[in-house]
Amino acid sequence: LGLPDSVKSALMERLDDFALYPDPLCRELVQKIAESEQIAPEHILCANGAAELIFRLVQAIRPRCALVVAPTFAEYEQALTAFGCEVDRYLLTKEEGFALTPRFLEALEGKPDMVFLCNPNNPTGNLIAPSLLRQIWEKCREKGILLVVDECFLSFLPRPWEHTLKKEVQEGAPLLLLRAFTKLYAMAGIRLGYCLCGDRQLLSQMAGAGQPWGVSVLAQEAGLAALQE
Repeated sequence: LGLPDSVKSALMERLDDFALYPDPLCRELVQKIAESEQIAPEHILCANGAAELIFRLVQAIRPRCALVVAPTFAEYEQALTAFGCEVDRYLLTKEEGFALTPRFLEALEGKPDMVFLCNPNNPTGNLIAPSLLRQIWEKCREKGILLVVDECFLSFLPRPWEHTLKKEVQEGAPLLLLRAFTKLYAMAGIRLGYCLCGDRQLLSQMAGAGQPWGVSVLAQEAGLAALQE
């Protein structure tokens, strides 16, 4: 469908603001995201797309070993290997319809430092069953594994709230969810993403892991306009 007309209009009206430095804390945008997500602002961090958040996270944590599924979004492994992390791949199979099954729980016994999941998965489009997602989270919490769930496509679902661990984030759980304006608002070229995380110390580490002007004036204005759609 392309970029919303309201976003185009908002950007045209604020052209003079592009001469200014952006707010490095994205305070107005974070507040509007908090209202939209119904979550406290201190659980939100904005960045130059979800991909930057992935790299910031890995740079901040420097995991020794991480687990990813395959096939999935390539940037998880790209970020992990860039910072010297050993990557284990859990292979999705044709026989199981390339879906995640309870067999995945066995892969957590090796106790990776970090696990990346994409829900729905890119490129298969498969959802993780809510009951299995909760089992995975419980096991990760029990073993001290940081669970990262990429939810950039979740907003396309008719009942997205049934497939997210956002309630756990609201309760302060050491868990990170990736979101972006890229897909739903056709803003891939503008670069705007955010994460929800219950661990405020981790968010602070991530904020310090990149350059301070990561989210441009253009991206912040586009995000504010898109949230009114």
